[in-house]
Amino acid sequence: MNIVRIQSNDASLDGAGSTLADSIRRTLADEIFSGAIEINQRLDEQVLADRFEVSRTPVREALRQLASAGLIELKPRRGAVVVPSDPNLVSQAFEAAAELEALLAGKAAVRASLSEMVDLQSALDECEHAVLADGSEPYSAANRRFHNMIGELARNDSLVAATRIVRIQTAPYQRVRFAEPEERRRSQSEHAVIVDAICRQDPAGASKAMKDHILRASIHALKRKRDDGDNSSHTQ
Repeated sequence: MNIVRIQSNDASLDGAGSTLADSIRRTLADEIFSGAIEINQRLDEQVLADRFEVSRTPVREALRQLASAGLIELKPRRGAVVVPSDPNLVSQAFEAAAELEALLAGKAAVRASLSEMVDLQSALDECEHAVLADGSEPYSAANRRFHNMIGELARNDSLVAATRIVRIQTAPYQRVRFAEPEERRRSQSEHAVIVDAICRQDPAGASKAMKDHILRASIHALKRKRDDGDNSSHTQ
C-alpha cells in the first residue's frame, strides 16, 4: 500500500482549526467516491495510521468526520465500515449549509472593511486562476479559502463553528463536483455575484447569492448520486 505523508502545515487544509484529520478525511473520501475503497469495506484505525504515518488520534477524528458526512458507519466490534450515502442526509446537509453560509455572507456585507473587501477580491482572483487547473484540488483549495475568508469577515465565531460542521459533511460532494471544468466555471461565476454584493454592502443580496450558490451545489450532488445509483443498477 502506498504511504501518504500528511503535513500539518498544508496550506490547502480547511480553514481555521485545520488538522491532520482534515487531510486524511479528504484523501479517504476521494478514495470512497472513486471506488478505490469499496462499499462494506472495513477501515482499520491502525492500518490507516501506518499508511499515513501518524498516530491513531487524527485517524480516529477523520473517521468521525466521514461518519458525520454519512460515508461510513462506526459499528460496535466492526469499527468503521463504508456504506452507501443516504440522499436524504446529503440533502439535509446542503440545506443547512445554504442557510448558514447565507448568514455569514450577509454579515460579511455589513462588517467587512474596505481593505478586507480588497482581500476578498484577491481570493476571488485566486479561484479564477484555479478554474483552468488540472483536477479538482486546486479549485477545491481556492474555494475553501474563499468561503473561509467570508466566514472571517462575518466576525461570528459561533456561526463559523456551526458552518464548519456542515462543510465537512458536504465537502466530499463538492470535490467530486469540481472535477468537472464546467462546474468550476459555474461556481466561479456565482462567487463573483457574492463578492459584488458584499462589496456593495448589500446583506440581502449577499445572503441570497450565497444561498443560491450552495443550493445549486446540492442539486448537482443529488443528481450525480442518482445517476451513479442508476449506473450501478444497470451493471448488476
